[in-house]
Amino acid sequence: MSFVSPEFGLLCVLFFPLYWALAGQTSQQKSLLIVSGYALYASWVPEFALLLAVYSTVVWWLGAMMQFEFRQRRVVRWPMVLGLWLCGSFLVLLKYYEFVRATCQTLLMKLGMASVLPAVDVVAPVGVSFFTFQAVTYLVWVGRAPHKARSWSDVMLFLSFWPTLFAGPILRAESFFAQEDSDQPGQPRQVSRALYWIGLGLFQKMVLASWLAEKVVDPVFKWPEQFAGGSVAAAMLGYSLQIFLDFGGYTLIVSGLALLLGYTLPVNFRQPYLALNVQDFWTRWHVSLSSFIRDYIYIPLGGNRDGWARTQVNVVLGMLISGLWHGASWTFVVWGLLHGLAVVAYNLGKALGLDAWPRWLAIPCTFLFVTLAWVFFRAESLDQALLVLSRLLDDMPQEGLAAVPWWPLGLLCTVFWGLSFWAELVEQWVVATLDRVGLWVTMATMVVWMFVVIALGPEGVPGFIYYRF
Repeated sequence: MSFVSPEFGLLCVLFFPLYWALAGQTSQQKSLLIVSGYALYASWVPEFALLLAVYSTVVWWLGAMMQFEFRQRRVVRWPMVLGLWLCGSFLVLLKYYEFVRATCQTLLMKLGMASVLPAVDVVAPVGVSFFTFQAVTYLVWVGRAPHKARSWSDVMLFLSFWPTLFAGPILRAESFFAQEDSDQPGQPRQVSRALYWIGLGLFQKMVLASWLAEKVVDPVFKWPEQFAGGSVAAAMLGYSLQIFLDFGGYTLIVSGLALLLGYTLPVNFRQPYLALNVQDFWTRWHVSLSSFIRDYIYIPLGGNRDGWARTQVNVVLGMLISGLWHGASWTFVVWGLLHGLAVVAYNLGKALGLDAWPRWLAIPCTFLFVTLAWVFFRAESLDQALLVLSRLLDDMPQEGLAAVPWWPLGLLCTVFWGLSFWAELVEQWVVATLDRVGLWVTMATMVVWMFVVIALGPEGVPGFIYYRF
């Protein structure tokens, strides 16, 4: 069930009053959250919910074993090592096995040899990459402090917390359980800000991202040979906006819902298209993933401790893993490699004293690179990505070729970048206004806003881009 479906909206109307009525009854609220999380997950495929329950139980048991060994005054790391191996193997088997098998089969055929890897028909559960990384944070956290291992119900809640279950942001165990242990768990927080985020996120996704997908991006990527260079460039620009408005809109919605549940989610976006360089971009884009890659992959690989050259190797490896995390495809490998090499190039320029670009030049150059790299992220194959890029060089006249709606796209870009510089001030003003007018006026405004979104939005329920990952 999608967070932008009418059915989900109706369930929220029924769920939240019951949830708030249980404020102060921690165990009952926790049980309701667990049941609701599994019910939502089962609405996709019931077997996924069973798989998640078994997975969560194994993760809890491994944490309990680390705690047991600690109480026995034994320093035994095998539960954490086993847990990390199981998490990695689980993700690779479900998400990457077929990619590895097909790649090996192609290489062996070119060498005149037969493939020996059998085909495995499995479907990866929705959000598997997200809850797997969350499980890793729990295992590492308990491995470092075994006495902090949580109960079975706590781990079940952590891995099935429904605002983040399908597409993040990636929760960290220490942060989530610190909120669980707060003085007033389960109480709604910052209601005006929560409603603002939900309303803005729905508009970004349902109206703006959906329009960009339907009118600008999808036609060009589906039939690039039917569009001239200008329209292809517009589609590339449109996809840069679409993926931010889609995923950023999703993050706003779930962050608002989490606040209504009494939880604060990690910040996932900090105006990424105002980044001054690619390294800066990754401190602003999908922050929960980039910080996870930094803390759980880049630093364990050695980080910047073994000299400049090794640091650059670690950067590239981290970005390659980031690319593969998004999907088992060579397009994601290339996308991650491009970003890794770009960060290395920036580090080289910084070492040579060539990194002091003025903002008016650094921001558009960074955005241009990110936009070009997004082509590989969006394309279904490397051939399609290269075809789209080749169409940029097409100088044929527009007559006889399709065209994208330039004027609405130009207006959207102007408004988007104009507001990007003032986004925090706009949010503060709106939240302060909602606080001042009171709850009933705020709720009436939200109802009117919902009708606006429905009227301007597409028919049906559009899917989120990051549900794929």
